[in-house]
Amino acid sequence: MSLQLELDNDRHIQDHLNELTSRTTLVFFLATVFTICWLTQIDQILNLVLNRLNPCDDGCLNLYDPARWSAVRWMSAAILGIGTATPVAFYHGWKFARPGLLPNEQRWIASWFIGGGLVLGLAVITTVGIVFPFLFQTGHQTHESMMLDARYDAVHMLSMAVAVVWTQVIVACALSAMVLAGTYGMLHRETADWWRFRVYGIVLLLLLASLPEYGGFALILTVSAIGVIERGSRRWLQAEPPLFNGKNPIMDSDGGVRNMLLVDCSCDGAANSIPQNAEAPIAVMPVRTLCHSTKEQEMVLEAALRHRLTDVIISGCTTDPLPDGFKQNCRSIGCKLRGLDMLELQSYRTLPSPFNITEFELKMMSLEDPWSKQSIPGRIYDAVKDKVEIELLLDTRSKEHTWGMQLEPQQILIHLDKQTANRVEERLNSLPITIQQL
Repeated sequence: MSLQLELDNDRHIQDHLNELTSRTTLVFFLATVFTICWLTQIDQILNLVLNRLNPCDDGCLNLYDPARWSAVRWMSAAILGIGTATPVAFYHGWKFARPGLLPNEQRWIASWFIGGGLVLGLAVITTVGIVFPFLFQTGHQTHESMMLDARYDAVHMLSMAVAVVWTQVIVACALSAMVLAGTYGMLHRETADWWRFRVYGIVLLLLLASLPEYGGFALILTVSAIGVIERGSRRWLQAEPPLFNGKNPIMDSDGGVRNMLLVDCSCDGAANSIPQNAEAPIAVMPVRTLCHSTKEQEMVLEAALRHRLTDVIISGCTTDPLPDGFKQNCRSIGCKLRGLDMLELQSYRTLPSPFNITEFELKMMSLEDPWSKQSIPGRIYDAVKDKVEIELLLDTRSKEHTWGMQLEPQQILIHLDKQTANRVEERLNSLPITIQQL
């Protein structure tokens, strides 16, 4: 399965790999340069951090492992270097991924870059500036109350702070990814396990692999991190799909499950929209001009991918005017396209009909797929059993013979084959409506 979006160039995979390599190399080079620059100032920075973390005033900090102190200096400089290069990494990541992203994915990535960075910065400043000083001060007061001689390892103190900050970095990125995915409709009850498997798996891997020396503490941080992410995104993990809220998949005549979407296309104003109070058995997505809008085509493709659609029905016209690229993308993901062609019925009228809702519902009820042909009379009966003063025209002719005909306001036209039309007429004989076969 592959999609060829409008902005995505049809290039060999090696060209994409070459582009990715060049952008990644630039980011790593800048991160290295920034790390060296930060290394010249790292002693002053660590001194400021230790002064902030130091819970006592009488020199209770000690350096028990000079080798580890050197490692902390390099690690701190590397973290600052990577953090400084992050905006450049975000920019190049966006430029590389943008052509292959669908609309909601674009908004999700951009919001994640910006929102995640702001949340992360606030979390780190709060932890290092407020939380850890408070915890160390509380622990120091406990030692003094127990008449203990307080001696603290500066390296261990910094290492613990870095471990918690690193955990916050991962949690902030993962939680913001989940929340933004839920906000943009990408995370819901149907996709919850997909997101859990990938996000929790990455969090687990990063924390346990990067904090092996902390043992049980690393495990506690990992469990706590997953718990925070689960609780923070619970609202969206249990939510119904926004597009299909209240609409269930349909079982066809062969017993297969069909996920269907009705695209309410107004054909750039030429076609009337689906009546507001009309009852559609499937989910409805309103668009303006699917044939000419790349953005709307990508919206439909995104819905088809996310909800595993098997059928997309266009309300306004047939599928003939749609671009070949869009049709090919639908075929590649296993989605069948077809049209209701409501424009055809609209062309038969010079006067508005008071039964436009019934006309739309009958057009849906006369579909043979996914419902069986045998059920058409019963479904049409349910749609018109409470209606009066309508004249039902059952047209068994080919569409070429209907060209130029005009409908009266009370008339509703349905295209059926001869056998089905006879069965429909027989089923509706008991109703107080006029039925005529053409």
